[in-house]
Amino acid sequence: MAEEKSRIYGAVWASPKSGVLSLREDWNRKKPPMIFWGADRLPVRRVRPAPPMHYARLSGYYSEGGDVHFVLPLSELADFDLEEERGVYLAGDFNGWQEVIGQEEWKLHEADHTLAEGLREKDASPRENGTAEDGGDSRYLTLTVPRKRAKGWKDRQFKFVTGKERWIDVPHDAPNEVCDDQGNRNYAYYPKRTGHHEFYFETPLPFNIASDWFLVVAIDEKEETVHMRPGPFLKELDTGLPLGAVCAENETVFRLFAPLAHGVNLYLYEDATGEPGKPVAMHLRDNVVWETTVPGNRNGWFYHYQVHGHAVEAFTHFDPDFRVLDPYAKTIVGPTGPGIVVDESTLPCVEKPFSPPPWQELVVVEGHVRDLAAHAPVEISNGERSGFSGLARWVRENGSYLRSLGINAVELQPIQAYDSADFAEYGWGYMPINYFSPAPQYCSSGAGADVFAEFADLVAAFHGAGIAVLIDVVYNHTGEPNHFQYIDRNYYFLLDQHGNYLNYSGCGNTFDCTTPMVRRLIIDSLLFLIKHFDVDGFRFDLGELLGRDTLVEIEKAVKAVKPSTVLVAEPWSFRGHIVDQLKDTGIASWNDGYREFLKEYVRGEGGAEGLFYFMTGSRDSFRFPAQTVNYVESHDDRCWIDEITEHESGSGEHPTLNDRRRTHLMAAILFLSGGIPMLHQGVDMLKSKGGKRNTYQDGDTNALHYERMREFPSTHDYFRAWIAFRMGEGRRLLCLHDPPNREYYASSRKENALALLINADGSRGADRLLFAVNPAFHPVSLPLPEPDVTQLKQIADAERFDAKGLRSALLPLDDDGHVRLPPLSCALWRAKESPD
Repeated sequence: MAEEKSRIYGAVWASPKSGVLSLREDWNRKKPPMIFWGADRLPVRRVRPAPPMHYARLSGYYSEGGDVHFVLPLSELADFDLEEERGVYLAGDFNGWQEVIGQEEWKLHEADHTLAEGLREKDASPRENGTAEDGGDSRYLTLTVPRKRAKGWKDRQFKFVTGKERWIDVPHDAPNEVCDDQGNRNYAYYPKRTGHHEFYFETPLPFNIASDWFLVVAIDEKEETVHMRPGPFLKELDTGLPLGAVCAENETVFRLFAPLAHGVNLYLYEDATGEPGKPVAMHLRDNVVWETTVPGNRNGWFYHYQVHGHAVEAFTHFDPDFRVLDPYAKTIVGPTGPGIVVDESTLPCVEKPFSPPPWQELVVVEGHVRDLAAHAPVEISNGERSGFSGLARWVRENGSYLRSLGINAVELQPIQAYDSADFAEYGWGYMPINYFSPAPQYCSSGAGADVFAEFADLVAAFHGAGIAVLIDVVYNHTGEPNHFQYIDRNYYFLLDQHGNYLNYSGCGNTFDCTTPMVRRLIIDSLLFLIKHFDVDGFRFDLGELLGRDTLVEIEKAVKAVKPSTVLVAEPWSFRGHIVDQLKDTGIASWNDGYREFLKEYVRGEGGAEGLFYFMTGSRDSFRFPAQTVNYVESHDDRCWIDEITEHESGSGEHPTLNDRRRTHLMAAILFLSGGIPMLHQGVDMLKSKGGKRNTYQDGDTNALHYERMREFPSTHDYFRAWIAFRMGEGRRLLCLHDPPNREYYASSRKENALALLINADGSRGADRLLFAVNPAFHPVSLPLPEPDVTQLKQIADAERFDAKGLRSALLPLDDDGHVRLPPLSCALWRAKESPD
């Protein structure tokens, strides 16, 4: 006999003392089902139907009298300009999907006051604890499909789309989320589940005191058991208490934010290799924080927690045998812990912060601590070559690589503690374990307070060379072991409706950066790096997963402490792209469009119109010039020379003459483009990875071999000359703080060759720059946007750069305003009357 299908969909906590029961189908009876609490079958109180809007706010629809009302809270459109997007439409397999755009009958409209009030819960009791189970939002976009049209619909799929064909994401916790055959996430319409299938109730005990977390539901003399799942309100919990180990003169206070826990023990010990000793039971304070105070200042002691709680399907992951690392530990022994108590009063604080160059004047090199130090031609021990102290020694050497290159900012790949248990093992650091501690993997003496001194000394070494220090930070996911899941899996991570991790990071889990305490953890750890190490800026890995609101909150917090802080987002993830949403912020973004276009252009595959767009600052996507970080290579994927090489193997280890020439064209374009130019370590010496794509654990391949700089000295010098010009004589025209007039740039084009005149309108004085480039394998006679060629002096071509003027092999400028560009060539001229 087939097993009878459950009539219960699920149950969630709606507040500390109330919940919502969801059935699989609408309930059409006058009396609600009988609901009991826990093993003792205690009756729950005040059972009553939930309003249809409780379901609709996440599912996108509800039904009344056969009419189907599609609903989209305006809060879901906070990052959209509806006027610019030309409205929002309902699209589904019942109306041709995006074919509906422009059809008024499928366009959503804002609900009037009467409708909005009618959608709200009239019984205010669920709000007693500050939650709004009725959906909270009072403004919606709605569309009603009449009963006749909706008749016969069954298990249909739908979504909302703007008039500019931007699809609006389905909430990750939507109870009716489905995926189509192409993997697209859509809503499902179920005609038997239309918002009349849910019930509010009040529990006998609060969620963090109750010993049982399940209901017994009686329907037609049959009983079913359903476990309570964490509800959305739990994501809103927070505290203002100081967290972690807080040292005072005669005591140390330990606090852990763990709202779902039913018990937390502290283990505190002097010897990291010894037994932890007896547990110290912590008590619950303010309903969300567990706290205990031990006598004495325990600076330098070791500690971990054990956290106990209910097992609720996949939504919790409590394990009383697992040694949990404190998220607020200021330094750690290793990825499995333990944490080390640090009295912050013993740490140095920055008294006179370094002043980095203005954003628009930055020239950045992305690099890895070990890659830069591994083969540095300086006498240091093997231990020093593995971390902060060795790189500091190298940076201080006259003629060291970054100082020789002439850049003024370095962006270090992650330096926060990551998941490599073997400290000799190479890794990029993108699997973080702790956000306060500099990586003990990069400390010459291993774990302990030395890691603070060594990282601080590295930052000081860069500052002494006039180089700002930006840090690549990874707040979108965590590494293994995943200590956060043992504290509160539901609070810290994005989970689907079944409690499974949503893997938008591609690394197994995704932090929920919308929760108050995740945001606080991010901000507190960033401020820690600024306060104690004078870090100058941050690049946010997969910044789309942090989201615009969190990034704006970060910007406000860190700039209040250090106004010059440089903030850069990698504005995408496996979920989406937010570069447009960041346009009205003070946050810059990596420009992936620039990266991909330039690879194509130097191979003759991109057009002159596209080059003009990217060289003039990608104005459609960015509000001010320094908001775009222009680059062609980063740590990810294949490096530049392997991408553009003529070798069929995809390895640029032995570059051809054309490979080298195309690299020179790239450098000229990059350093003349509006925005912040960023290089990856070694691109100036034609560094190759042998065609390998993913080298995140391949230290030998990633390490810089500085003899290659001597193998290709003219390329290295070519980069140096362009950098010096951009930061020196060309700064006034190239490093723009405010967006220039459209007339600032003038251009002419032929085939895919481009001539670009900078300061064409004379708004920045008499100085002008004229650049011309031809990526083709044949010569091009290119008309110039500046017909008066008598005022121009050539200072660069595809092989040479001399700011005082080239003296031989000049490209002739015809009297009729043309220049004949050889194959794979470029040139730069400046007005002769320009002041030196």
